[in-house]
Amino acid sequence: MSYKLTYFAGRGRAENARLLFAVAGVQYEDIRVESAWSEDWAQVKGSTPFGVLPFLTLSDGTSISMSAAIANYLAREFNLYGKDNKENTQVDTITNALTDIMDLFYKYLLAKKDAKAETLKNVLDKVEIYGVAMEASLKQNNGGNGYLVGKGLTLADIAFFTTFADNVKAVEPNVLDKYPLLNALLERVGADEKIAKWVETRPKTIY
Repeated sequence: MSYKLTYFAGRGRAENARLLFAVAGVQYEDIRVESAWSEDWAQVKGSTPFGVLPFLTLSDGTSISMSAAIANYLAREFNLYGKDNKENTQVDTITNALTDIMDLFYKYLLAKKDAKAETLKNVLDKVEIYGVAMEASLKQNNGGNGYLVGKGLTLADIAFFTTFADNVKAVEPNVLDKYPLLNALLERVGADEKIAKWVETRPKTIY
C-alpha cells in the first residue's frame, strides 16, 4: 500500500497523520498546497472528495477525507489505536477531547486583536476542565508513568503531543503546570526517537 497525504503548507490538521507515518516508519508522499488563497489550491479543490483538506489517497485510488478519519484509519493500519475495542474507545475519548481544545485554539489564532484575550481564555478554561480528566486517566494507567491508553504509544499520545507541544504551549508555556503527569508525558512522547527526528527535520512553518 502506498499513501499520498495532501494538506496546506503547515502542520495544522494534518500533523497527527504525519506523526503516525513517522512513528510507523511508513513512507508517504507529503503534498503541500501553498495556502487557501493560492492558485494551486484552486486547482486541487475540485478533486477533493469534500472540498476540504487534508485528504489521504491510497494506492488503489481510495480517498479519505477529514483529519480525524484519516488519523483513525492510519492508527488502525499501524497498530497505534489500542489492542481492543475498549482501548479503541479510550483513544477516541482522548482524541475527541483534544479536538475540542484545538477547535477553540484555531478560533484564537483567527480572532481579531480585540478578541484574542477572550478566545485564549476559552482555550485555557477548556484545558483546565479536560486536563483534570486526562491527568486522572493517565494516573490510572500504570501510575501515570506510561501512556494515555494501554502499554504503548497510541494516537491519543500523538494527538496530545500535537495539541500542546505544537500549539497551546507555544502561546501559554505553563499551561500544563497543574498536571505533572501530563507534563512528563509530553516530554516522554517528544523524546521518542522517531517523533523527535520528525520534529527536527520537518518543514518549518508558522502553524
